Amino acid sequence: MSEELIQDLLRALGLAVIERLPNSTYHLLTPAPGWLAAAFESAEPGAQSTLGGALPFLDHFLHQADIAWHDRRAEPVTSGPFAAAVGGEDLLLRASALNLHGRALLVVERLTGEADTRPILQKAREQLLDREQLERQVTKLHGPVTAIAQGLQRLMGGTLAPDQQPVAEGLARAVEELRAVLAPLPAPPQKGRRRTS
Repeated sequence: MSEELIQDLLRALGLAVIERLPNSTYHLLTPAPGWLAAAFESAEPGAQSTLGGALPFLDHFLHQADIAWHDRRAEPVTSGPFAAAVGGEDLLLRASALNLHGRALLVVERLTGEADTRPILQKAREQLLDREQLERQVTKLHGPVTAIAQGLQRLMGGTLAPDQQPVAEGLARAVEELRAVLAPLPAPPQKGRRRTS
């Protein structure tokens, strides 16, 4: 297969192959796909000489890649799908670090297929379920805190023995601390009122 054909194939697939040089700079081995060229164009002058400077969205992965390159691992290390803003556009990408023929290579690809978005959608679903569970638990806390505050208010409205006064004041402070923790969290829906969206 000719080198020109390989270059055209990689460009058509939206892949960028980048070599990390020993001095921590990089060399683009393939023409930059259109979506990646914008990242190099928008990088600050001087920052373009380093991979992290030119492609800051890879910062989260470069540490893992450096370890793989240093250890000369035979198998590729992959970032998994991640979202990144490149040239003002939100893209779904995946990066892979490889050691081939003694060279440290980074392959960055743009993902567009359903199979590639599935892990992100699954994670979003899991986060939504976690949030709903948290909201249910918070809702359960509001009732007891309100009941404790009301009971404490009735107690403090009466006559307390001298040894009971500091205990009641400590409970009042604890209730206020609980309310402060619960304040930014969603309040339970009030009975008799319909939620409006």
